Amino acid sequence: MKLLGKVAIITGGGTGIGKATAILLAQQGAKIAVCGRRDEFLKETVNLIEQIGGEAIAIVTDVQDIIQVNQMVNKVLAKFGQIDILINNAGIAIAKPFIEHTELDWDNILNINLKGVFLTCQEVLPQMITTHSGVVINVSSILGKSGISSFSAYCASKFGIIGLTQSLAAEYRTQNIRLYSVCPGRTNTDMQRQLGGQKIADLSMPPEKVATKIVNLINGKLSLPSGSNIVVDRQSMKLTIYEISEKFKPQFKKLLKPFFFLRQQIKNFI
Repeated sequence: MKLLGKVAIITGGGTGIGKATAILLAQQGAKIAVCGRRDEFLKETVNLIEQIGGEAIAIVTDVQDIIQVNQMVNKVLAKFGQIDILINNAGIAIAKPFIEHTELDWDNILNINLKGVFLTCQEVLPQMITTHSGVVINVSSILGKSGISSFSAYCASKFGIIGLTQSLAAEYRTQNIRLYSVCPGRTNTDMQRQLGGQKIADLSMPPEKVATKIVNLINGKLSLPSGSNIVVDRQSMKLTIYEISEKFKPQFKKLLKPFFFLRQQIKNFI
């Protein structure tokens, strides 16, 4: 197996893209440390990995807290002795008009989505420099490339991830450390269900699609220069058509109401 014996840290590893990536990496022989704030979800990911014969540990970690991040890295090193892969996937989103965003909203989103990447990279990169190797994947979003209404803080955090990744790639190019940012489109995750509802989530791409792209970057199957930004978006057109049809459905029904009334009258007459 291509990644046999490699050690990967995955933040936000209890659900969605992080969970799917953890399982796929384990299938390729990597040892996994899944990190996040909800212990029950982390343990579920670990159980699934162990069921397929993989090795994994769960570490409850709030990535916006430098002490917890430092402790997490130390636990991984104590357990596995090395860190070869870092996947920064932890993230939250709030949908609100810009004027209604509070300072607390802004701080929560930027601290978890962007500061969390900064802190984990600061703790892990020195280990990779020591071994003169490593891969870092920072999960951004298509909203990190094009902002939309009501997601100002989220978009700012995801734009920041792309810039941070490119800066680190330039800085550590000579250290044989590869860094990438990945921009998923709408994906069938808990976050998507909370923001868009079950129907939108069902129409969104499965997290395994994003996980496959991430793993292919790590194992070299997808060969791109360090600092590259990769978009994974297969459902946008379908979702756009659905949302437009839902938006105008009431108008269509109103326009067609006289037709349906006339049709019923004709049926009654016949």
